[in-house]
Parts: sequence; structure tokens; C-alpha cells
Amino acid sequence: MGNVKTDFKTVIFSDFDGTITEEETFSLLMKEFAPEASARMVPRLLSGEISLREGVPAVLETIPSALFPAMEERMRRARLREGFEPFLDTLSRRGIPLVVLSGSLELLVMATLAPYRDRILRVVSADVDLSGEFLRVTSPHADRDELVYKPGVLEEYGKAKKIVIGDSVTDFSMARAGDLVFARSILARKLDEESRKYVKFETFFDISNFLESFL
Repeated sequence: MGNVKTDFKTVIFSDFDGTITEEETFSLLMKEFAPEASARMVPRLLSGEISLREGVPAVLETIPSALFPAMEERMRRARLREGFEPFLDTLSRRGIPLVVLSGSLELLVMATLAPYRDRILRVVSADVDLSGEFLRVTSPHADRDELVYKPGVLEEYGKAKKIVIGDSVTDFSMARAGDLVFARSILARKLDEESRKYVKFETFFDISNFLESFL
């Protein structure tokens, strides 16, 4: 979202779907608005037959642009994980910026996070072109097999201490690049498999309490 300051002592990088939100909202949207393409492509994504960079646009680009306002409305009603707003208060007191990273579409992420936009340093996600009959997905942050290559964004912040928050296998690459990792669900199990250290969380109160006590 434009040029942003990157020279901080500490930066927190958080996944969006299933981390800031209680549910994997992006997957639910694809199943609701592109059921046939989701049924066809999601198993191939989960098996690793195709990459996120290839598979996500293949699903989204079957959705008519006229349906996008309804998708945004769904996201406005998405439930946030408990403790998110107090977590933002904690970051404000400590002067720690928050960067939200998502393989979803920026307009959808912002439909949920709009009330907190001035408290978030940056949102990094894919873009969508609504000028045609169907959605068209682009991403200036695509690399490797990912639509948004999260470790590449972390690298932009140089020597800053990098704190990572995530829940899914899609957060594993950025977790490996983090100095301190908060994990739950699939990401926690993946980190356990590789005997990597992390702090388990279920709500943002858990993260806030840790930051208040140990930073």
C-alpha cells in the first residue's frame, strides 16, 4: 500500500485468515462464490499438485465481478479472533508496528480491517481488477509458489526483530524467517514436526500477555 517506513527495531507480521479472523474466511468465500471451481481445484492445492500462485487465481477468476460487493459484505461481518483490539492497544503502547500478510485480496482484507486501518502499518496481499466480466487477480508480491511470498516481505525490514503470527502451512515459510513465532493449529503442528520453537496461542490476549511480560 504505497511506500512505507521499514527501519524499525521490532515489527510484527500477522497472517489474516484464521489468525486475525476466527475462521478461514477466504476459503469459505471461494467455496460459496465459486463452488464448482473450488471443488475441482482445492483438492489439487491441498495435495500440492498445483501451487497457491496458480490455484487461487484459477478459482477466483471464475467469479463474476458483479458478485464482488457481496463478497466484501461477507468480509465486513467476519468475526475477529478474541483480543485483537486490545492487542493493537498493546502494540501502540510499545511502539511496535503491525504488518498484515495475506494470500487473499486486499479489498477483502480491508473490508474486515477498515475500522483499524490507521492502527496497521501495512497490508500486503493480492490485488483484484473488477473492470471485466470476471475477477482478475494480480500480485506484485508473488514469488516461488506463493501468490504473496511472505518471507520476501519480511526481508524488506532488514535487521528489525521479526515477530510472526500464523495458523496455517502457508505461514510456515515466514515462520522460519521469524525471530519469535506465535503459532496455532496447522502451523503449530508443522513447527513441532521440525522441532522449531514457538509460542502457542489461541487468542490475541495470549500474545499481548506474552509481549507485556517478555519484551
